[in-house]
Amino acid sequence: MRYTYKVWTAEGREYFEYGKEQKKKKDFPFGESLMDLLYLDIWSDSGLFEGMDRALMELYSSKEQKYADEVLAALDTIAPKHIYFELLRLEWRDRLEQAKRQNYENVLDLLPRKELTHIPSNLHTMQEQIKTLFARVLDLDSSGKEPVQKKMVDYYNAKGGDRLNTFQFQPQPMSFEVIDRKTFTEVLYPKNIYDIIDYFVRECVKREQPVRICKNCKRYFAISGRISSEYCDRPIDDKGRTCKDMGAINLWNEKRKDDEIFKVYRREYKKRFGWIKAGKIEQDDFYAWSEKAREQKAQCDAGEISLQEFMDWLKNS
Repeated sequence: MRYTYKVWTAEGREYFEYGKEQKKKKDFPFGESLMDLLYLDIWSDSGLFEGMDRALMELYSSKEQKYADEVLAALDTIAPKHIYFELLRLEWRDRLEQAKRQNYENVLDLLPRKELTHIPSNLHTMQEQIKTLFARVLDLDSSGKEPVQKKMVDYYNAKGGDRLNTFQFQPQPMSFEVIDRKTFTEVLYPKNIYDIIDYFVRECVKREQPVRICKNCKRYFAISGRISSEYCDRPIDDKGRTCKDMGAINLWNEKRKDDEIFKVYRREYKKRFGWIKAGKIEQDDFYAWSEKAREQKAQCDAGEISLQEFMDWLKNS
């Protein structure tokens, strides 16, 4: 291999180092890459994989470089969609370079097209397997209170279990080494993207990593910090707000939906704020009023004045 791709974890984060002459390095909170993979719409890229299949078949017979270039272009499109696909691009670039050096002679073993065309279905199967494993073993809300060891044994020994629906761990190409002159840890040197998936699933099991389905986006997330967390940190809009942000907003709104004092105050506040644009009130006058209104609301919240007295003040202020 004329490239490097290695993976390790340290201090609650996962690290990826990959490339040829110039290496790239990326890191994420532990579990993030696996959780993102669980909900990756791999079928949306099925056309790219089918296109690579056709290009490789043409390459086998014609030995024309343009078909190798088609495969490379498709890999360049797929790689940015998930950090694991950076390995797929490096691996197949290396294979295609080797094939070119031998003028594409006898390359069926070097460029097995089915390895690419089966990726969407293989990943979809693994996505479902991992979700099932999480639900039965690591999900705080659905997997029960038994020890993880017992739940894993039950998961694999389930009567009537279907091997195709059970995640199968495989031997790992691991090293044990110094990273960045400061960390000594296990390092994965994956042969393919399935090795990376296997590595992070087993890390979750080894760490007994608690997971939960986010109440907002309905997707699994790895819980770090408070075990009571109900929302993940996935961004959900172009403002950069996360499910956790929206969860706080929803909770705030939920608490106030039956708060008559707040409703009355908010309604009058919005009405008078609109007066600024309409030219009915000066901005300084509005802010002076809003400060007094907050004081009156605080008195009403504290029971010092009644709701009716507060409403009368708003009406006459």
